[in-house]
Amino acid sequence: MKKIIITCFLMFALSITANAQNKKKGTTSETKEVVKLTPAQAGVKDGAAIADFLGLDKNLTIAFSSLFEMKHEKMQSPSETNESKKEFSRIVALKIEATIDSNQLEKLKANTALYNQLLSTDAFEK
Repeated sequence: MKKIIITCFLMFALSITANAQNKKKGTTSETKEVVKLTPAQAGVKDGAAIADFLGLDKNLTIAFSSLFEMKHEKMQSPSETNESKKEFSRIVALKIEATIDSNQLEKLKANTALYNQLLSTDAFEK
């Protein structure tokens, strides 16, 4: 009788331990937090991204940061239409092309993810 009670107790203890370990694994799942940046923060982030990728100097980084800040203000504005956003994206592309040399432009266009991020092509494709 003692052996049966001890066996039941051990089985019960092992099942509780196994359940506790399963619950721990379930609670450690990763959650992604979406943070909305202000136009100034997003502009600095984009300016730093293009500067790091192309190795631009400080003056060009500042110029691109202010350009991208204006772009983010336009893209986040609820009063803007998709057509005006597309047009401003085209203007940003032209300004980038006019500012950097052809080798840097080819390198930038080869990185389509960064290039699309800089032009905010996803802002008006919704």
